[in-house]
Amino acid sequence: MAEADSERRLLILYGSQTGYAKDTAYRISRQAWRRHFAVSVQSMDQADKWSVFTATHPVIFVCSTTGQGEEPDNMRKFWRFLLRKSIPHDALSGLSFAVFGLGDSSYQKFNFPAKRLYRRLQQLGGTPIVGRGDGDDQHYLGLDGALDPWLQQLWAALLDRYPLPKPIVPDSVAPDPSCNIAFADGNDDDAVLNANQAVLAA
Repeated sequence: MAEADSERRLLILYGSQTGYAKDTAYRISRQAWRRHFAVSVQSMDQADKWSVFTATHPVIFVCSTTGQGEEPDNMRKFWRFLLRKSIPHDALSGLSFAVFGLGDSSYQKFNFPAKRLYRRLQQLGGTPIVGRGDGDDQHYLGLDGALDPWLQQLWAALLDRYPLPKPIVPDSVAPDPSCNIAFADGNDDDAVLNANQAVLAA
């Protein structure tokens, strides 16, 4: 199986209420793996905030919308941290980032969390890799109607910056499974689920 170049790193952070943004983050991670990036995927609240502020590699943010244009539960701590007035205006001057939002344009506050996040990252000095992506449940193709062309732009921009060291891994080759199931003492009731690197099979 092909191995990702450790120098070609991506951090993917998601804010997900019902799982769609998380699924999208892992979908992006699979595509990144096929392009020989070493990928880490975490929820925004799970991530080390200072790793974002000191990141030398691109960070991709994926967030959904909940309630009346509110941030998902596992993004709110991270978002409140970004809003601190004590953060210098150039704190993210070394950050290259991309933001994709998941929402429904039938609601007035369509993709507000993604829009606010994109704007705040720029206010703190971050540089967008591509324009913000706005996934819309109302599109006749669903979220894919915006996600697929946005990903094409994202990979074109990233591969221009980080040329492929070898051909893209074909779809016929699956990444390692995201988990292993081990049985303790031969008892099925003692099954233990051990999480491995969070890259799911395509």
